[in-house]
Amino acid sequence: MSKEIEVKIQVDKKTINKAEKWLDKNAEYIGDIHHIEYYLNKPATTFFFNAAEGYKDALDYLRVRITKEGDSFCYKKFHMDPIEKTPLYCDEYEVNVSDGKKTLELMKALGYIEQTRMEKKRKIYNFDCFEIVIDDVKDLGMFMEVELKTFVSNAKEGIKMIYNFLKKIEITKFKLQQRGYISMLWNPKYNFSKEVSL
Repeated sequence: MSKEIEVKIQVDKKTINKAEKWLDKNAEYIGDIHHIEYYLNKPATTFFFNAAEGYKDALDYLRVRITKEGDSFCYKKFHMDPIEKTPLYCDEYEVNVSDGKKTLELMKALGYIEQTRMEKKRKIYNFDCFEIVIDDVKDLGMFMEVELKTFVSNAKEGIKMIYNFLKKIEITKFKLQQRGYISMLWNPKYNFSKEVSL
């Protein structure tokens, strides 16, 4: 299991170009990957619920990811900030599988259903203790995620480190997305973003 601490921001093309220019010069380019992801649910023990605010949500996700570079099977459990009521970090259990489509068939045979299919193009960089990805998500748009790849005991300290990195690359005003892509796809009329100025 890994503890995933990341910040997801929605960005315009100008900000993407600025970030890519800095990353191309200073970071290690890992590659471009096309993801097709299937999110699963078992109706009898559903992961999904209707939040008090009126939108559909989940704090647990079961995902099969298919890429040309290799497939994976993942379970994520999100932990909420008790004050802000937004995800603070998640526990991630991920294994590589030889055949994502067969894994999907197996899970369906066990009673799981395909809840959501998501497609995105991802560009990946590494810099210092961060993984930076630029995502073009079908039906949602452009985003940048910065994930801390080193251990910190306090998730809020990790988020502070990510914010300091964003300052370093001169991204100081952005829309912080407080839910994942799946929640955004489920709730196209709901705004999960918060304006942030660093």
